[in-house]
Amino acid sequence: MDKYSILRDLIQFNTVFDAQNKSIMEYCDAYLTKLGFRTNYVIDDDTHKLCLVACAGQDAELGFVCHTDTIPLGNSWKDYDAMDLSIDGDKLLGLGISDMKGGMAAVLSAVGNFDWKLPKKGLKLYFTFDEENNFGGIKSIVAKEKDIPQNIIIPTPTNLYPVVATKGLLKLCVMISGKEAHSSNPTKGVNAIEQCVSFLGEVYGFNNRIKDDKNNAFELPYTTFNLGKIQGGISLNRVPGECSCYLEYRTIRPDHNRQIIEKINELAEKYNGFVTIIDNVMPMSTFAENFISRLEELTGNKRSSVAIVSDGNYLTDQSVVLLGPGPITSGEKNEFISKFSYETLIEMYTKLLKETCF
Repeated sequence: MDKYSILRDLIQFNTVFDAQNKSIMEYCDAYLTKLGFRTNYVIDDDTHKLCLVACAGQDAELGFVCHTDTIPLGNSWKDYDAMDLSIDGDKLLGLGISDMKGGMAAVLSAVGNFDWKLPKKGLKLYFTFDEENNFGGIKSIVAKEKDIPQNIIIPTPTNLYPVVATKGLLKLCVMISGKEAHSSNPTKGVNAIEQCVSFLGEVYGFNNRIKDDKNNAFELPYTTFNLGKIQGGISLNRVPGECSCYLEYRTIRPDHNRQIIEKINELAEKYNGFVTIIDNVMPMSTFAENFISRLEELTGNKRSSVAIVSDGNYLTDQSVVLLGPGPITSGEKNEFISKFSYETLIEMYTKLLKETCF
């Protein structure tokens, strides 16, 4: 199948919030089965959504992990049909083409160049859901699949740079409890919002200390913090009895996740609060020198690091490299990748598959 036909087909599936999860998985299943892959579905216990696992040969040392969902359409599409492939000069446009239907199409196009009935070395492909929100797909894969290959490529947009490290993610909700009272006599109450302000003051002091620990591989070489949301109070004439705040950290080291959780729990207890851990994802680092060096040779680009979180952060026993097309335009108006990066990526994947599996 033509590489642009595959790309168009993938874009035409509506996978915002995995709306056509089953349909896109069945499409990939049919395509790969014809090439000689053995396939099976991994079903999520809670959502009943599907992941697809495709295997060829035995003793696979290389695998690809592709997520099939995209961000919502939003108001960013004005000049093109978001749900179809548009070609404008060197631009290839469509919803999710950067993250990551372009990279996914490149994987499918590259494997389509071979007969997979008798490879010398095996290959495994994983297609996941829910990467844009809660990583439900990769969590199901890790929980239920055995023998995941040691070397994994994720074709997320990297502008053809091999990304070998990403930051971790820690999301926390802290609920501070006070005591409600009428504002005519606030001394009868305990203002939960005021307590939360004091709590956050100490959080910022702690954050400034943890920023002293640096990892210069990242553009921002320290663990970053975002206070994303505060909720509290009912009306102006009542002392608020509850206030919640939502904290997000992008961490440079696994130990930072632990230190932050311990400190936030300590401070929450001081201010009569309760901590809920929403997400606790470790940073990703790859040290497989031979694998990284080969990808540097193929791309002509040096290894790099980014602050994003991907399915790769959950593959803690594997050597994961992010390598996909560019430019990186996911979430931007009229999302696109270049023809050059798409075709170059297919060529690089094809070379890697030939030398690894044949």
